Amino acid sequence: MSQCLNPDCLHRNPDGSQFCQKCGGKLRLLERYQAQRILGQGGFGRTFLAVDDFKPSKPPCVIKQFLPQAQGTATLQKAAELFDQEARRLEELGKHPQIPELLAYFTADNRQYLVQEFIDGETLQQELDNNGVFTEKKIRSLLEDLLMVLDFVHSEKVIHRDIKPENIIRRKSDKKLVLVDFGAAKQMSRTSLSVTGTVIGSAQYCAPEQAVGKPKYTSDLYSLGVTCLHLLTQMNPFDLYDAMEVEWVWRDYLNGNPVSDSFGKILDRLVETKPKSRYQSVAEVLADLQPSSGTVP
Repeated sequence: MSQCLNPDCLHRNPDGSQFCQKCGGKLRLLERYQAQRILGQGGFGRTFLAVDDFKPSKPPCVIKQFLPQAQGTATLQKAAELFDQEARRLEELGKHPQIPELLAYFTADNRQYLVQEFIDGETLQQELDNNGVFTEKKIRSLLEDLLMVLDFVHSEKVIHRDIKPENIIRRKSDKKLVLVDFGAAKQMSRTSLSVTGTVIGSAQYCAPEQAVGKPKYTSDLYSLGVTCLHLLTQMNPFDLYDAMEVEWVWRDYLNGNPVSDSFGKILDRLVETKPKSRYQSVAEVLADLQPSSGTVP
């Protein structure tokens, strides 16, 4: 089927159609990319599974259509800037094998689009829903894999700002974890490190400093830590934090899923509410993840 991209129509047409049978709109973007179905929708736009008709194998790809729900000129302008930033970030970061490659970025029918590599696999949230809680071994493996991707992102002076189970896909072909959705990513400079910016991210995974518009590189480590706690317990992160006692109580929700003391301490340090008490870099976390060489604790 061919999916109409007109936001006011979205009619599904038979394969081979050049124009939408309902609204008459063109079904191919740039005479090349043809949407097949809607994958999802967020505050800034819609994503479609599509095919690239210019290549002999007609490989799948993802079309992101900028379609802000926000109202007001300033808000719309900010949303447009973020969409443009995502395209720029993807172009810079997509050279990493565990980040989707940007294939195209353009305007058609007065709407912005970006086309990116399709990652075939399940998100960690889908994996959790289908298979149940993650074991310590699985979480360790997740951290070792994803921290290397995060190290690359941070080396490019970018903070992802929206790390959560829905934005991590386990690729079917090689079981590697792929970090997606750089729509909230922020390019860091010396000046921006101290300037309060727009609050972006998913509330239950968001570091306290990010929640007041001052994200740091360690904010991504916090979100990754909270992601691990959610995968270990299948509980909403808000329920894993006791606001009255001002402490994480995730161990109360393990329900027989054992976590060693040493690994528990790593998780605790990842989700420290004070940025200075948290791990300051990916390298520090990876060092603690390495098995002990007989040193006295």
